[in-house]
Amino acid sequence: MKKRLRKKKHRGEFAEWGRQLVATRNTKEDANAFQDAFILEAIEANGCYCGGCLSDDKVDVIVELGRMSDNPEAKFTKVTDWLDARPDVAGWRAGELFDTWHGDYQDIDDGSEQI
Repeated sequence: MKKRLRKKKHRGEFAEWGRQLVATRNTKEDANAFQDAFILEAIEANGCYCGGCLSDDKVDVIVELGRMSDNPEAKFTKVTDWLDARPDVAGWRAGELFDTWHGDYQDIDDGSEQI
């Protein structure tokens, strides 16, 4: 496949990678402030995007980490380091790295090991 088509179809070196992230909070207070801080400080500050559900006591999102050349694991580590530094986060779980355009997404079930 030619480079132009690989870019258009998000294949090869143009594939975009992501991981599911589920974080639980130990309080429901200041949920809007937490959500705003999560998006601004953890996601956007690290050059990522996310989509999913942000509720009062839980974050369940897919974090889009960019291409492999953008070092997606380092970006994800920065996001999880931000969660670890927050006293109102009880814990978090993360899914496997997958191709956000063509990969098989597997939801984290409740039996997953918590990190």
